[in-house]
Amino acid sequence: MIRFSLKQMLENSPYELILSGDSFVFQTDLGIHYSVSFNKEEIVLGECDTYQLIIRKIEERRSSYDPKVEKTILAIINEFFRLNLEVMLYMCDTSDGKEEIRNRLFLSWFEKYADKKRFTICQAHMEIEGEGLFICIIVDNRNPKLAAITKDFDEQAALLTGGKP
Repeated sequence: MIRFSLKQMLENSPYELILSGDSFVFQTDLGIHYSVSFNKEEIVLGECDTYQLIIRKIEERRSSYDPKVEKTILAIINEFFRLNLEVMLYMCDTSDGKEEIRNRLFLSWFEKYADKKRFTICQAHMEIEGEGLFICIIVDNRNPKLAAITKDFDEQAALLTGGKP
């Protein structure tokens, strides 16, 4: 089971966070609600549990760029890694054909805000039934099983992609 400190997240999040079940919910200045959760997956990498990060925009309306959204989500992710050394899995939604854009956006957040010495990010891209699937794992470099995790991910990704990066 993963642990979080809501108090710690609130200190680092520009938006107010509410714990609703097992999700963190926040509302933007424009009234758009987001839900962020971590679902335990059956995938084990390097003998570590894997948790899929799920970011859901509750209202399906268009919105302009809001830097406080990414800072809020990164506050949640940073708290995940502050108290847990598990693997975080991120897969982009393919329902509307914008998965490549989502992948670039998510990775750009890490390039802008995350301590590059703190995390290892491994990525894979594959086509399944004509849809692009972007997958990445993020591992805190303090994890003593980092080498085994990245090796397992690379092996699984190679099986799924036919050996292509």
